Amino acid sequence: MSLQTLQENNPALAVTLAIVLLAIPTSFITWWFWPREEVVPQKMAYFYDLNTNELIEVPAGTTGPVETDSGPYRGMPAGVRANVYSCGPLMEDTEMFIGYLEVPLEAVPEDQRPPGMKIDPEVESTDFVIRRPTDDQWYNPDTEPGLAIFREPGEKAEKAGKSLTVVVPFER
Repeated sequence: MSLQTLQENNPALAVTLAIVLLAIPTSFITWWFWPREEVVPQKMAYFYDLNTNELIEVPAGTTGPVETDSGPYRGMPAGVRANVYSCGPLMEDTEMFIGYLEVPLEAVPEDQRPPGMKIDPEVESTDFVIRRPTDDQWYNPDTEPGLAIFREPGEKAEKAGKSLTVVVPFER
């Protein structure tokens, strides 16, 4: 049976076949040229809620402090950057720990700033202060107590006989 005979005996089948043969390339061309919105993964950073003592994830470009659902902490937003580590590679059985918290100096209320750290309104400051999650006092990182806080994560890893690993949240 020839194609012409098939067409004459079954006109509906011939029309259906023609539609299918036209739909396939049309669909492909439409799919190929249809504008797409490219999803770029968002880099995230850990922040620490000073009220709830929990880690939260915030876009990495955020300097902090950030407002949290728990409200303010001693006159400032409660979310501050947390520097999170593990001893050795992060795996299911590896414990993460917070090495220290940091926040820009100008975000800390004056009564909570380390002695001698003042803000010059004429100059844009890049100074920040640090503390342990268990402390209530912020420290100048250039002082002996601040340097001790910086050294603690490395010392913890060394004591465990492992390398120190910086832990960041997965990109979303």
